[in-house]
Amino acid sequence: MNRRTLLATLGAGVFAGCTGSDSTARTTDATTTDETTTAGETTTGDKTHEADDTETADSESGERALAVGERVDDQQLSMVVRDVSKTDKLGEFTTAGSGNTFVVVRLAVKNTTKDTYLGFSGFLQTRAKDDSGYTYDQSLSATDQTFTGGQLVPGEVSRGDIVYEVPKDASGLTLQFDFRAVSFLTVDRVTVDLESTADSVADLKQDLGVDVHDTGKSVSHGGVGVTVNGVEYADTLGDFAQAGEGNEYAIVDITTRNGTGKAQHISTALQMLAKDGKGRSYSLSIDAATALDRPYDEASALADGEKRRGKVAYEVPKGVSPLYWTFEYSLWTDGDKTFWKLR
Repeated sequence: MNRRTLLATLGAGVFAGCTGSDSTARTTDATTTDETTTAGETTTGDKTHEADDTETADSESGERALAVGERVDDQQLSMVVRDVSKTDKLGEFTTAGSGNTFVVVRLAVKNTTKDTYLGFSGFLQTRAKDDSGYTYDQSLSATDQTFTGGQLVPGEVSRGDIVYEVPKDASGLTLQFDFRAVSFLTVDRVTVDLESTADSVADLKQDLGVDVHDTGKSVSHGGVGVTVNGVEYADTLGDFAQAGEGNEYAIVDITTRNGTGKAQHISTALQMLAKDGKGRSYSLSIDAATALDRPYDEASALADGEKRRGKVAYEVPKGVSPLYWTFEYSLWTDGDKTFWKLR
């Protein structure tokens, strides 16, 4: 597994919990941008599914059993497993252990509140289970579209792959989402039968309910200021960094300022991401970072009163729009995740 994948995967697991427990009415739009909605049904491409394909959690049972493709809504969160696949190899270098295989679960989660920041962690809140009762935690192995946890701002979608390594002969696989530690949900657990698929696959549409800033805008939280000075795009960087087929590098020029009264550590891997309009996240490209002429230096802490400028790079689909850059000012406090629009 390359360093970029490892950092992205580790970053997905450091968050859990939320701020505030007041319930907010959920949004009902849960379709992708290429979907059209009519009374009582939603059409996605050539598939049509009735509105009651959505499972709504209630406080009486505290648990929901779903098939792949069915969406579950609680008071503040919607989620759906959109696809499941198995493979013995991820990328060029990661191979499952002898007698094992990787189960790749494509997940989408949405914060459906109007004004509450939530937290979600695939590492802390999910596990696979077989019909013999064995459970399997999320693997550090990852695809090129890893699910990224952390803060979810109102209206934000996070989508991507969660990977589990299981024995090849494991049967009756399910995916369990434990929400008992998250007080804002009335459902304790959602169980998805990974061997059963609904007639059609539901989806979630991102509609950000927070301010999205233009490049050049400086935003401060808790004494830390961040400015996105600009962005440029390139297919190659230096002699060796080459974006994959159909991709390009988004190179973001940023400035950070520390006015907290004490030194602050800034992490490009854990606090910064590029994100598109469908909710897919793109972590820092290590290959591109080594080829940048003026990379952002995070080797030392940002001293009180210090300003530091540099560039960070992300490999994204060529021409993808909208494209955002996000910064989480605190790793442990929800409510400060900020968006800038790159394109």
